[in-house]
Amino acid sequence: MVRRAWVSLIIAVLTLTSVVATAGASSDVDATAATLRTLTVTGDGAASAVPDIADLELGVQTIHEDPSVAIVENTTAMASVIETLIELDIDEDDIQTRSFNMWVEQVYGPDGPTGEFLYHVVNQIVVRVRDLDMTGDVLGAALAAGANNVSGITFGVEDTQALEEAARDAAVDNAVAKAEQLAERLGVKVGSPRHITETSGGFAPERLERAVAFESAGASVPVSPGDFTVRVSVSIVFDIEL
Repeated sequence: MVRRAWVSLIIAVLTLTSVVATAGASSDVDATAATLRTLTVTGDGAASAVPDIADLELGVQTIHEDPSVAIVENTTAMASVIETLIELDIDEDDIQTRSFNMWVEQVYGPDGPTGEFLYHVVNQIVVRVRDLDMTGDVLGAALAAGANNVSGITFGVEDTQALEEAARDAAVDNAVAKAEQLAERLGVKVGSPRHITETSGGFAPERLERAVAFESAGASVPVSPGDFTVRVSVSIVFDIEL
């Protein structure tokens, strides 16, 4: 009798385990099916503003057969440029050295190398101008003081937080509009957002390229700041309600 009772108990436990396992599997299938009822869209947004700063990348290049002379001439010219910038009320903290390098050019004649060398010294700085009305005057004065190379002018916005928030709002609105359009076309409804990711973002500053040497001149150089644009993209996964 005892042995028969143990056998009955074991059978009952196995039967209960099988029922629980079956119920669990069914629940997993339902959960998976529910998870798959989603709609993923990407929204893009942008916000623009008038720039309030300009970064001028300019420099001094000197060439001489004596490297010491090339360095001294370069240092003297750059000191004159920086002094002129400070006289125009540019803060010293807004003048930053971008690069300083020297390279050697071997001189060739009709019959090949002449044995002579020319030493090129290039000192590049970045100047931040906070009064855009002064941009052209600053550039003209720098050229007159000895700068002979301008790599570019970049216009931007110093505080981009408000633009980023506006661009992000526009990106979300764009994503929601896309989701509602797709859902209506498919005969379903858009549910709650399940997952949100900001997939990209960046600035689109206006940049004027001037990668050429300029003759020294005191005249103001005409420049146009254009617009500064911030772009944001978001990816949103929505639940679908049938």
